Amino acid sequence: MRPDDPIAIAYLERSMVARIATRSPKGWPALTPLWFVWSGGRLYTTTGRDTLAARNAARDPNVDVLLDAEAAGRAAHLLRLRGCATVRPGLPGWAILARIALKYYGGGWRSELAHARLWDLRRRYYAQAHGVTIEIVPDDAELLARPD
Repeated sequence: MRPDDPIAIAYLERSMVARIATRSPKGWPALTPLWFVWSGGRLYTTTGRDTLAARNAARDPNVDVLLDAEAAGRAAHLLRLRGCATVRPGLPGWAILARIALKYYGGGWRSELAHARLWDLRRRYYAQAHGVTIEIVPDDAELLARPD
């Protein structure tokens, strides 16, 4: 199926975590769960420059992305996207940052306020990493049966 198929779009719009599959220099698979947003036919995620996902995707841009089926209401399946990743230093543009904030914090202000005492810890945690944006352009998509 194509990544712009309505079923694939449902997964991309409703899933909360993308599992980014990359390969190490020796060919070993690595699966990293990351928050993401879907915009303009591309999947955007942020992480640290020195993380396994960023290092592997910078070296080999061929990635797979698994999206959890339960978020899209199809508990028996996962969506797999295959595509090409580009790793860029820094944060994405403001439009993508706003989409991330809305998706992950917009509906959860009550929770954010309840955990306000942790904001400084979170700020220090993210400040120690040199951030990168991973932009993934999917080439194809397919539904996979969820393993038991």
